[in-house]
Amino acid sequence: MKKTSLLFIFVFALLASKAQDKMYKNVQKYFITASYEEARQEIDKLIANNPKALDKAETWLWCTRVYSELYFSEKVRGRYPGCGNIAFEAFKKYEALEPDYKMLANATVAAWNWRPLDILYVTNFNIGRKFFEEKQWDSSYHSFLTAVYMGDVVIKNDLRGNGAKIDTLSVLYAAYAAQNGKMESEASALYEKFADLKIGGKEIKDAYLYILLHASNTKDKEKFYKYIAIAKEVYPDDQDWDDYEMDFITKTTTVEERITQYENEDKAGTISARKYMLYGQSFIEVTKGDAADNLDSLTIKKYEGISIDAFKKAYNKDNTLGLAAYNAGLLYYNQFSELDDAISSNRRALQRLNTSKTDTKDPKKKAAAEAEFKKQAEPIKQVMADLEKPTMEAINNSIEWLEKSYNTMKDGDLNDRTTKNCLKNSVKWLANCFIYKREKVKGKDTKAYDEYDAKFNLYDKLFEKYE
Repeated sequence: MKKTSLLFIFVFALLASKAQDKMYKNVQKYFITASYEEARQEIDKLIANNPKALDKAETWLWCTRVYSELYFSEKVRGRYPGCGNIAFEAFKKYEALEPDYKMLANATVAAWNWRPLDILYVTNFNIGRKFFEEKQWDSSYHSFLTAVYMGDVVIKNDLRGNGAKIDTLSVLYAAYAAQNGKMESEASALYEKFADLKIGGKEIKDAYLYILLHASNTKDKEKFYKYIAIAKEVYPDDQDWDDYEMDFITKTTTVEERITQYENEDKAGTISARKYMLYGQSFIEVTKGDAADNLDSLTIKKYEGISIDAFKKAYNKDNTLGLAAYNAGLLYYNQFSELDDAISSNRRALQRLNTSKTDTKDPKKKAAAEAEFKKQAEPIKQVMADLEKPTMEAINNSIEWLEKSYNTMKDGDLNDRTTKNCLKNSVKWLANCFIYKREKVKGKDTKAYDEYDAKFNLYDKLFEKYE
């Protein structure tokens, strides 16, 4: 990588200049002749022996000038360990005493002006880059951070004359070093500099993603919503933000809180198709695996119902979302399967009851046995009758949404595993649904039987295509 160049060309001015204060005469004498080590002795002596000098901005400006020159020379730098830090701390003291940089901007010798900033910026940047290449992340970060500080001063005073809002190079390098060194809060703070200025572009998008992930991991609601609002403004056509927002919502809310938020957003009409999809996934996830261990069956059904609602609204808002229709169809199919299993279980119970009836020719005993059988059988028959309607509703809903899913995805890329699996399962379950409906009307409705049989054969043959 090409080294960063100095902003200003330093010309050694061998001219006599009257110092603003006689106490700096010796420092200036050595400094203008580039005798920096002798100038260092003079400024150190002044700081150590003259308490009045400590409250003067000029003292710290001279200290900055002298030590930055020592720091700039790689050869001299080794003889004065820490000279860069001394120069930087001296500059901050100067800055505190003279925040308008008056003396720095109007130096007696023009070439002195902003040169110390330039030196501290460039030297720290190049040293930080060296540490970066060596993967010494902590050292790299701290070197770059000084460059960032000095770059901010340069930008604030528009010393490059380009109207830049941020010194992109130093801030990005500092952020990368912090990120690589697992200094997550520090990395986020640096990336926030871009977001605060609403700077966009493909190369900056990752900065926004990092900020949002860090805020999500630390559950910082204020920061998260501040920066996701900026991200949506800077990248209005990017739907990734819905994924990051749902990740944050999932990490920072209970399921019931999430349902309330979903209902409020739904009522307000602010949910995108993608976000409906994500809400649906978040609700169904809590009904699976370890997350469902503490849920009763009614609560699971409640969450499944809300999930179905979200998936259907996602598809209705964007009918290219075949996966949303698939998820709705799958959940309806699961409902059908559970209800059908309940009917089958009751049918078997009725068969067992019938088999266990007492076989006797005694009229009185036979009547008593029939009465007992009826007493036990009627409740089972009633349960089966009550299950019939919701079972047919579930199977019809499943057919509706699985067919929507199939028709939306059938022309998709079969090399995509998700697409292929959705199509394979859709036709398999559709075949199951239509054979079930076919057998329900067998011997009762020839027209319906033929219709369901044709549908069954259609989807049964299609299954081979996706094997």
